[in-house]
Amino acid sequence: MDNNILSQDKNQQELDEQSVAQLEPVQLEIVQQKTIQPAALGNKYKNIIFDLGAVLFYFNPYEILHDLFGFTKEQSQVIVKNISSSTWLDMDRGLITPEQVAEKLADPFGKENMMKFLDAMPGRLVPLTQGVEILNLVRQKGYKTYILSNLAEFCYLKVKDYDFVKQFDGAIYSYQHKCAKPEAQIYEILLNTYSLKAEECLFIDDLEVNINGSKTLGIDGIVCKDHNYVLDQLKLLNII
Repeated sequence: MDNNILSQDKNQQELDEQSVAQLEPVQLEIVQQKTIQPAALGNKYKNIIFDLGAVLFYFNPYEILHDLFGFTKEQSQVIVKNISSSTWLDMDRGLITPEQVAEKLADPFGKENMMKFLDAMPGRLVPLTQGVEILNLVRQKGYKTYILSNLAEFCYLKVKDYDFVKQFDGAIYSYQHKCAKPEAQIYEILLNTYSLKAEECLFIDDLEVNINGSKTLGIDGIVCKDHNYVLDQLKLLNII
């Protein structure tokens, strides 16, 4: 997942359990896109690109490990670090299966337990109230909206049927294209698939490394430290 879902330098490789736990998972009413022209709002942007994990969907591996096995945060650290590993990212790229991941990352957790963890993941992906509210605000202003997500197929099957996901103007998922953020290729695929101009796009992702990746292609970005921060930045940019 939008490995996808988690941080990649020292500050972003390990989840901050307290900040994640504050996020409220709720499905919200869908707001239809209006016909306001974004240019009338006084900014250069026409397209807002959203990550899924920690932006629109709640995911807390510490909770899963505690609920399944009674692990403390400290006991879970080694396992959670696996979510930032190259093996896990290969699953997000669609290059290996969850079963292969469980085998490769079995130590010290055990293959069977790792498989239980993987099996539990899709059911723990639920919409975030503030994230969906931000999405609705953006749509009300007339912007086109897109998904760019590092996501394994078995997790995609969980999120794809939400109405607010169906209403995006386009979506690029890592497993479908055999590449992942922050690789330049996946941003190029998004731009080329939907004929987007990089300078007219703004990307919202919870990982700074992924925002840095988008900037190499000329796509501006906001790191989703928390949703209030994202709202403030969107207001500063005259997007909402």
